[in-house]
Amino acid sequence: MTAIRETKCFLNLLRDGAEHSNQGRVMFIVKHILTLGAALLLCAPAAQAAEQAQEWELVQPMGVIQQSSVQPAKPLTSLEGKTIALRWNGKNNGDVVLNHLAERLARDYPTAKLVKVYEKDVSTIGISGANSESDRMTKSIAGMKPDLVIASQCD
Repeated sequence: MTAIRETKCFLNLLRDGAEHSNQGRVMFIVKHILTLGAALLLCAPAAQAAEQAQEWELVQPMGVIQQSSVQPAKPLTSLEGKTIALRWNGKNNGDVVLNHLAERLARDYPTAKLVKVYEKDVSTIGISGANSESDRMTKSIAGMKPDLVIASQCD
């Protein structure tokens, strides 16, 4: 109803425009055009919503968790003669910690074989971010046949 009234007022203004100054007439026209446009925009979504039936699907956001168990590795009784893989995730100073640990392990367990994964396969440096990348890193490290993996999580 308001849009019709505004349109009539606008048409009357065009007909009787000589009574108003040019600036006042322009402002009045602009105001009414904007009002008419706003009224049309506000009415359009209501008309569309009334025409379209809405369908809703009720879903539960709870996921189904599949549990699986993994047998832990048997504890090592000694590091003598074992292959020890050192893995760095790329965080600050993690390589420094692992390099220092490698020196200590070499001194204390001279028969142990130390593998610095971050030097042997640089693609394993970093946080995986996805299951596929984690699987790839795991396979790369497992391919080095370690008896033990020590990972550094430093900042």
